[in-house]
Amino acid sequence: MTAVAYDLERYPGLVAAVGHFDYHDAFGVESGKDLRRIMAGFFSCRPTWLRLLFLLRAPLARLLGLEHSLEAQRTFTPEEIPFATGESVWIFSVAGAQEDGFWAGEAQDAHLRAVLAFTCEPLGSGRFRHTVLTFVTYKDWRGPVYFNLVRPFHALIIKATLKACA
Repeated sequence: MTAVAYDLERYPGLVAAVGHFDYHDAFGVESGKDLRRIMAGFFSCRPTWLRLLFLLRAPLARLLGLEHSLEAQRTFTPEEIPFATGESVWIFSVAGAQEDGFWAGEAQDAHLRAVLAFTCEPLGSGRFRHTVLTFVTYKDWRGPVYFNLVRPFHALIIKATLKACA
């Protein structure tokens, strides 16, 4: 699991879905799974330690006046991953997608807008290079305060979840 440099221009539809951002990161992994299977695994992966982190987030969310809910564990199948703009999976609404190419979902809150994106590049022999990208846009002073507090956990969550589902 590695942090990767990424050429966003490869996917014009992804650039349009992301728009302006204040922060971004990208982590990549190779796998024998296609885009839908990686995403289904990613959104279904909620180990106990991750649920505990979301519970620990609750006091911070209340302090900053942010929404906080912990959705029940759910397993997604590849066929349930939506690719139509406006449809939802977990907390994300599809902002743009191209089958077997990329998927971008956005989550809006009062303090920030987050876009979680997946790209899939065929490597041959049934292998794929998957990149998970995060883009954050701050809406007010709470955005950078909140995100800088959770950023170390964000990287941990993305890396561990991507590794587990690959």
